Amino acid sequence: MATPPRAELLLQLDNIQHDGNLNLLRTAASAHGVPLEFAVAITSRETNCRNILGDKRADGYHGVGLMQADIQHDIARQARDDGSWQTPDGNARLIDFCMGMLASNIATAQGFFDDLVTNEAFQIAADGYNAGMGRADADAEDGGDPDRHTTSHDYGSDVVARMLVFQSLLNPPVGALS
Repeated sequence: MATPPRAELLLQLDNIQHDGNLNLLRTAASAHGVPLEFAVAITSRETNCRNILGDKRADGYHGVGLMQADIQHDIARQARDDGSWQTPDGNARLIDFCMGMLASNIATAQGFFDDLVTNEAFQIAADGYNAGMGRADADAEDGGDPDRHTTSHDYGSDVVARMLVFQSLLNPPVGALS
């Protein structure tokens, strides 16, 4: 999947700012020590910054909410089944849960690979969010492509590309015109 153009990512950012989801992301990211631009990049890749049910299969939807928490986790299954993912409190709980996973993935990637630069750690953390941290670690550890087992085989690298755009959109240079 090609990284969307900056203008499209700006529209996504505007949408979550206007619907209040950016504040939910900001609060949860801050609480877990996750860079906001990384959290928004994951959200962008997962749902184009929309609070939806996704990943439809024969037995129903498996991805729940803004960050597509998988129903393998009880919190996501319950939110899907009772509809709470559509409420502000339910949405906030799912976002907080997902942010905890991201924080854990970042710590694992940074701690396991001493020689990684930050963007490589974020790529592996994103790949872990998509395909499982064990698989992302193993792919990176053997010198392979950590995106190898991810959606479209580019999940982490695309998240990092989006993150860099969101970083510039969320933190414009001082004196820049809007």
